[in-house]
Amino acid sequence: MISEDILQIAAELLKHDDPEVREQAALLQGSFALSWIGRQNFDYAFENLKELLEDEDLRVREASAWALYRLSVNEDGCQRMVEGGIPEFMILSFIGHSEPKDMQFSDAQYLIHLLEAFVNITFSDAGIETLLGRDAIR
Repeated sequence: MISEDILQIAAELLKHDDPEVREQAALLQGSFALSWIGRQNFDYAFENLKELLEDEDLRVREASAWALYRLSVNEDGCQRMVEGGIPEFMILSFIGHSEPKDMQFSDAQYLIHLLEAFVNITFSDAGIETLLGRDAIR
């Protein structure tokens, strides 16, 4: 069984100075995201994961996007993301990293994780609303 304390500790490690620690903490959060109990306690991580979408270290950004993708696999995860305002941050980050003149090949996996999460979010009635009118869907 997943302890709530473990999730809180992992959420705090998302703010660590060392990028490898932030990356591993995000991957741990993503691993918990498929579990019902993990999703119920994911709120601890939202603020930190939002910030990590713009982390200077690509590995950290990828891990954060992957964790959010994993959370989006389940309807209740999508709902929690919408309630936490996550899709709006994802959209801004995606747009910022996918501008044709500034796009980096190295950002490909990061952008793919965000796109996969967007697809899952659109399957949710509450989720599609957050993507409309934000230059994410035209």
